[in-house]
Amino acid sequence: MAKLLKYVDYNPKKDQLVLLGDYVNNGPDSTGTLKMVKKLHSEGAIVLLGNHDVRWMKSKEKRKRKWRSVLQEFDSIAKIDDYLFVHAGVNPSKSLSKQKMSEVTGFESDVALSRKIKGRWVVHGHVPTRRYGAKKNKIYIKGHTIDIDTGAGHGERLSLVDLTHQQVCSIEVERLKKVHEYSFG
Repeated sequence: MAKLLKYVDYNPKKDQLVLLGDYVNNGPDSTGTLKMVKKLHSEGAIVLLGNHDVRWMKSKEKRKRKWRSVLQEFDSIAKIDDYLFVHAGVNPSKSLSKQKMSEVTGFESDVALSRKIKGRWVVHGHVPTRRYGAKKNKIYIKGHTIDIDTGAGHGERLSLVDLTHQQVCSIEVERLKKVHEYSFG
């Protein structure tokens, strides 16, 4: 994540960063990732919870329990302009205020995800885009949703999406050498 933020010259004073969750369990250093996420949050990033983070909050393990108060500071849904950000998705038949944490962090319905929610695009992760038939390491756009999960939790790529300029930068989590960049839209 640090390499991607450096590559795009991220500046918390002028850029709005939204992180979509799952900071723990799948990488080599969950604690280190949480430290970085906590710092980014303190600098103004919007940090959303994923299903793995929710499991950590509920854990009785000491090393996980000590992060509970930090994780509880994070939201599950963020609305910015024409976008709705969420880890997994939303149920379009319910108002946003009635969405359950388990739904927005673990949603699995492709049909529901393709619908526009109150005039907004839904930007989410949770399910790697290749499972929807997207080209390997590419984001997936369907209807009014943008899935940006390019498989980092499965040893593939971590992606950063610049919605303003419709650019995607990604990096292979195993190698961390070269940042790949492409446009969408």
